[in-house]
Amino acid sequence: MLPASIPTVTVSARYLSPDGRPLSGSVEFRPPAMLTHSATDVFVGGPTVARLDAEGRISLALPATDGDGWNPAEWTYTVSERLSGVRNPRTYQVALPAAQTTVDLADLAPADPATPDYVAVPGPPGPQGEPGPQGPAGEPGLVRSVNGVSEPDIVLAPGDLGAVPQASVGAPDGVAGLGPDGVVPVSQLPAGTGEGVSSVNGQTGAVVLTATDVGALDQATGDARYLGIDAAPVKSVNGLTGDVTLTAAEVSAVAAGEAVLLAGDQQVEGAKTFTTPPATTADPAGADQLARRGYVDSVSAAGTWSPSVFGFSGWSFDPATTDATSAQYCINGWLYLIGVPLHAPTTVRNVVFYVAGYAGNGALSSSSYAGLYTSGGTRIGRTASLDTLIPATSGETVVCPLDAPYAAQPGYYWIALLINGPDPRNSGPGFIRGASIGAWPGGSARMPGTFVRHGRLSTTGQTSLPSSFNPSAVEDDSNAIWAALS
Repeated sequence: MLPASIPTVTVSARYLSPDGRPLSGSVEFRPPAMLTHSATDVFVGGPTVARLDAEGRISLALPATDGDGWNPAEWTYTVSERLSGVRNPRTYQVALPAAQTTVDLADLAPADPATPDYVAVPGPPGPQGEPGPQGPAGEPGLVRSVNGVSEPDIVLAPGDLGAVPQASVGAPDGVAGLGPDGVVPVSQLPAGTGEGVSSVNGQTGAVVLTATDVGALDQATGDARYLGIDAAPVKSVNGLTGDVTLTAAEVSAVAAGEAVLLAGDQQVEGAKTFTTPPATTADPAGADQLARRGYVDSVSAAGTWSPSVFGFSGWSFDPATTDATSAQYCINGWLYLIGVPLHAPTTVRNVVFYVAGYAGNGALSSSSYAGLYTSGGTRIGRTASLDTLIPATSGETVVCPLDAPYAAQPGYYWIALLINGPDPRNSGPGFIRGASIGAWPGGSARMPGTFVRHGRLSTTGQTSLPSSFNPSAVEDDSNAIWAALS
C-alpha cells in the first residue's frame, strides 16, 4: 500500500465490441524505470496491470505524476492495451496530474494511433463565459379568462363574485343591512323581535334577582350542602383526574397471575433464574420435585466414600477395591488411557497415581509422561517427565502437577500414562489396579459405542504424548489402573 502522503488519481475505462459486447484482456500502466519519492523514502516501479471485468471495465488508483517529492520530477505513464480479438494494440503516454482526482481513459487516449509520442493530460474546466445580451421584451399578455369565464365581452354578475345583489339588502327574502351604528335597523327585524324586555321572572323595572327567584341555593346554603372545588379531600389519583381507572403498573404493583404468591397453590411457567438459590427444609416427595443439597448428598453418598472426602475431584474407581496381591507394570511405549468422570465444574491442577513399589535409581527415562485428554481426544494438560515426579517407594500416592490448571466442565476425561525405561517387570513403577477376575480385571465392561473406561492406543513405541487422537482409535484394555484428578 502506498504511503497516504502520495497523491493518487483514480483511472477508469470501459471496452466494448462494435455490437456492445464487453471485451476481455488487460491494460498495463508502466512508469519510466524506477521512481524515487524522497518525502516518504520509497521506490516505485514496475508495471501495474488492470484486468477487464465481466462488463469490460477497469478502475484503479495510480500515483499522480506531478506530486511533490518525485525524482524525476516530470514523468508520464506508458499505457499498453492488450485486448482479446483486437489487432494492433495501442501504446501511448498519459500524465495524471494530482488536481484531476478521477479520469477516464476515453478522455485521454489519442484518437490517432499513428501518433505514439502524444501525451494526453486531463485539463481543468475552462472559466465561465460572459453572459449574452438580453433579448427583446415580449408582447404584453392578453386576459384569457375572468373567474373562469372566457368570452370576448365578459360581464360578471354578483353571484359570479360570491356577492349579494344590492337590491336584496333590506328586502324581503334578502339580507339585512347594518345601520350607521353597526346594528341591524329595527325596521328590518321580524315583527315582535325589536321590542324591549317587558319583565323578568314577572318583575318589571330595575329588576334584581336572588338565588331564590331562579330556584337556586344561596352561597351559604350551597357551601353547607356541597363541597367546594378546593375543599374536596381527593383532587387527583396518581396525578390523574376525572374518571380514573388505574392499572397495576401505575401503582408499582404486579398484575394478578404474574407474581409468585407467598402462600397457596400456584403454577409457575417459564425459565426462572435465582440470584440466591431457593431453600427448603422439606425432602422431595416425588421424582419431579426440587431437592436440597443436603438431601442429595445424604442419598447419593450414604454409607460410601466419595472422591471429595480424600481431596480428589474425581477418580477412576474407589482405590479400596484394587487388587491386593498384584500391581500393574506398564509396557514400554504403550499409551494407557484411564477414564475419570467429573459431575461438577472444577479446576484440575494434578493427575494422581498410587505407586505400590518402585526401585527408582533412574529406571524411568525422560520420555515418560502423564497427561489429561477430553472425551473428544484433545490433550488439555501434560506433566513434566515422570522420572522427576515418581520417587523410589514401597507404596505412595504420587501427585503429578499439570503444566497449567484446566477449568473442566462436567463430563468424561482420560488420564494418559506413558512409561519408558528398562524392563518394567522388575524395575519400572508398579501401579495399583482393579481387582482381578481370574487373570484379568473386568473394568472395561460397557455397551458398544460408549465411553471406554480403561483403554489404550494401538500405536506402540511412543515417546511423547500426542496433541490429539481419534476416540474411535481407543482400544479396550484389561488393565484397570487406578488414577484420580485434583
